[in-house]
Amino acid sequence: MEEDAWGNAVTAASAEAARALDETALAYMGFRLDTGAHLKAALTADPEMPLALIYRGYFFLLFCHPALARKAAETRERLLPMAEGGALNARERLHFRALDLWVDGDMQGANDAWEAVMLDWPFDPMAIRLAHYTSFYMRGGTAMRRQSARVIRDWAGRDLPGAGFIHGVHAFSCEESGDYANAERHGRMAVEMNPADIWATHAVAHAMEMQGRHREGIGWIRANEADWNRTNNFRFHVWWHRCLYHLELGEHDEVLALYDRAVRAESTDEYLDITNGVAMLWRLEQEGVNVGGRWDELADRSAERVHDHILCFADMHYVMALAAAGREAEAKDMIAAMRDASDGDFSSQGEVYRRIGLPLAEAVVAARAGRHQQVLDTLLPVREDIALVGGSHAQRDVFERTLLESALAAGKGALARALAAERVDAKATSAYGWRRYADALDLCGDAEGARAARAEMARLAA
Repeated sequence: MEEDAWGNAVTAASAEAARALDETALAYMGFRLDTGAHLKAALTADPEMPLALIYRGYFFLLFCHPALARKAAETRERLLPMAEGGALNARERLHFRALDLWVDGDMQGANDAWEAVMLDWPFDPMAIRLAHYTSFYMRGGTAMRRQSARVIRDWAGRDLPGAGFIHGVHAFSCEESGDYANAERHGRMAVEMNPADIWATHAVAHAMEMQGRHREGIGWIRANEADWNRTNNFRFHVWWHRCLYHLELGEHDEVLALYDRAVRAESTDEYLDITNGVAMLWRLEQEGVNVGGRWDELADRSAERVHDHILCFADMHYVMALAAAGREAEAKDMIAAMRDASDGDFSSQGEVYRRIGLPLAEAVVAARAGRHQQVLDTLLPVREDIALVGGSHAQRDVFERTLLESALAAGKGALARALAAERVDAKATSAYGWRRYADALDLCGDAEGARAARAEMARLAA
């Protein structure tokens, strides 16, 4: 039995194996390219190290890819005799339980297992980070905030490896629960501790976006991006956030340039990379920007994932890409496959597909086809459930925008005015919100109100 960098007992054949696993956890928390290399080193030092094998299973599942999910299941089978034979300590048994449940699609059960780890072992960074991840795609900011609040005071002020990462986790939890001041405080603290902490940088970027601090947000990302040379594809997502700032400022050429050289510089099949591209092109077209042939590449990549049905959030964007590229038949086939896959599926995501995924997918296809009344009829009754699809407030905003655009296109002035009024109340510095509010007031015959709204839009854009 060895001890990890945070004082937790680890079943390992050597101190070398335990140290390699520590580095694996730190690399994962930092979104580093060498995460796999450290895990390989741990398993080379001890091929039967239970927690290293569990981590491998976790990493397979994080890709949200069916082939890798099967590898996670194989890893579980390899671990099962160890778990049943008493080779795991109490903390490791809870981690195995999390993997076991997650392989079966029970993200909530896995989340509960990590919460149990955090109660008795608050200095377990992997449990903290994975609970954070799964809550993000299930229960949202309130659950995330509750989880990170339980441990942040344990870590604060302690000279522990990766302590800054826990502040970054808490920063994003605060942002998603609406506490932007604490989000920025903890995020900046984390970046001061480790300038390469891209998750903390991202948390502050979120807070600035939600507060309409667009130019400040651009400066924040520019100031930190030089430290991301060792990070993985997540840097593409942070550049996506920079695109959001430029979009609000009406700097469409800069958005497209950033898209081409940063957000989608590589044609990857990683789900977050695809969702970045889809969500940005969708927003650009809503503002009348010609995006050229950029949809084709995203649609081709999405067509490769039409039978995944692992994460509803990702599937929504695959449907959007197919519909936007004019491949409505394929988008409808994917929706049919989603319906078949979710029928009788009682996993955590199965319920999400049935409750919001299917109507949301049908609505985005209808929006692209110009069937705007269908969008309203489909989305309005389930609007409050959109959060269940997962993702951040900023990411899900593409669906709120689609509802507003359809209300305007359908000529529903009163509804459009109500939706736009909600928007400018929540984001008073959004030029897009004021523009659409003016359009809605025009539909309602309120020319004076529309002029005032456009004056505010012009003031913000100046």
